[in-house]
Amino acid sequence: MINVIDQDKCIGCGTCFKSCSLDVFRLDTDQSKVSPCMAACPAGTDIRGYNALVQQGKLEEAAQKLRQANPFPGITGRICFHPCEKECARNAVDGAVNINAVEQFLGDLDLPEEQPAVRHTAKVAVVGSGPAGLSCACFMARMGYPVTVFEAAPRPGGMLRYGIPAYRLPDAVVEAHVARLEALGVSFRCNTRIGKGGDLTLGDLRRRGYKAFLLAPGTSLSRRIAIEGAELPGVLWGVEFLRAVRGDHAPTFSGHVVVVGGGDVAVDAAISAKRLGASSVSMVSLESEAELPAYPHNIADARDEGIDFQCGWGPVRVEGTDAVSGLAVKACLSVKDASGAFRPSFDEAQTRTIPADAVIFAIGQAADLDPFAEDVAITPRRTIETAAVTFETSRPDVFAAGDAASGPASAIQAIAGGREAAFSMDRYLRGGQILANRAAVRETVDKDRLPGEGVLLSPRNERAVTDAPGFGERRRGLDLHAVLAEGMRCMTCGAKARIAYNDDCMTCFTCELRCPAEAINVHPFKEPLPRTLEIHCED
Repeated sequence: MINVIDQDKCIGCGTCFKSCSLDVFRLDTDQSKVSPCMAACPAGTDIRGYNALVQQGKLEEAAQKLRQANPFPGITGRICFHPCEKECARNAVDGAVNINAVEQFLGDLDLPEEQPAVRHTAKVAVVGSGPAGLSCACFMARMGYPVTVFEAAPRPGGMLRYGIPAYRLPDAVVEAHVARLEALGVSFRCNTRIGKGGDLTLGDLRRRGYKAFLLAPGTSLSRRIAIEGAELPGVLWGVEFLRAVRGDHAPTFSGHVVVVGGGDVAVDAAISAKRLGASSVSMVSLESEAELPAYPHNIADARDEGIDFQCGWGPVRVEGTDAVSGLAVKACLSVKDASGAFRPSFDEAQTRTIPADAVIFAIGQAADLDPFAEDVAITPRRTIETAAVTFETSRPDVFAAGDAASGPASAIQAIAGGREAAFSMDRYLRGGQILANRAAVRETVDKDRLPGEGVLLSPRNERAVTDAPGFGERRRGLDLHAVLAEGMRCMTCGAKARIAYNDDCMTCFTCELRCPAEAINVHPFKEPLPRTLEIHCED
């Protein structure tokens, strides 16, 4: 049997658990120090904990643990920029765990619906049904509040439904998560604009009994620049173009399309234009290829689609008389000044014209905050002014989260913001101190205590990329066997091994021999003789 596990030496890599054929060990993942992947996740998802459950084949329990911090893993598993993988300690062994793919698989599991448990009478209004609004609604409903989500568009989802192309995030995935919220008791009122000039104002909602509000209208407008030729037929703007694509009234293309911008919206616009019939598509960006702000995996997708990148050029004017014929550009020498501020400089003598049949400007996003300007303070950078950590606005009963409060960010950051705003709203409604015990950051496992050396090699499992026609989903999820294999690759950094079923040990010494930290000592005998037994030996 096993004599001892030296907890000071144990690094929680799980090698003992994975190598024991008689299932003697368990891993305790709830530790004071978090793994690097957990520290990198904006939502603080317990990646270590749910992967330990995957390793035991407890997939439903793993999915439930994942949903505690992030209620929409089927969405983020498809669109998240997965900063967790960049920090995964397994990078130093044979490649990061495919956390994003495991998340997608767990998010797509058909779990029992959460049951509503209304315990409060104070009604809550959420304005906007993007990731921040949906997240806040979910956590408020879990805490027992009656929640209504108001959405200006015909269907809920915000930018998840109307801003991200279906080849990355199908409608069915968004609808499944919305259905779970409805089962939890969340009500949706679509085609309803809130704010000055809308169908209802915040004052109207107060008179109807709503006690707390979350503003999460998102960044639903394109940033525009004054440029000669912008009025020509064939000039489009990124966010509105993507909304038209998702709203089934997209334009069609036949010739060459130029997309101006280097971010993720520009990438989505470029790929969408190609799938709408463009013979070729070029992306023109101020940034050099190494400085493109789009996430690397999205840039890789664009290259796979045959998108041409024209980096280091800025737009001068749209050419054409009755329709677009080209885009005049000039060389960009630098995007930022010496202080790091956005201030492009150009070589005015180095210009050229790129032939084009259509031009799509995707140079940034902005929020429509005019409807709320009389209710809350707006910052000079055109975001809703909020307090750090608590997401309070200038009005005590109004909170704000998502891109309208932070500026354009990722979906997982918006989900985390909506969750934290919900915690603040709950404390506000119950008369508690909103900021108490909110700023604590858990310490990360020390680098010299991360597993790596001595861990058995195991190749990373990748999702297959398909040639789905039109806007069919492009990236296929992992199957069960691949998910289990990927879960086993997780080294559960910072966990602690324990002896759960010592009576089952057959003293094979495998755990002791394979432990990279030399933390396990196995007793040489399966069953030592009882201390009370007298042994007589002849001289």
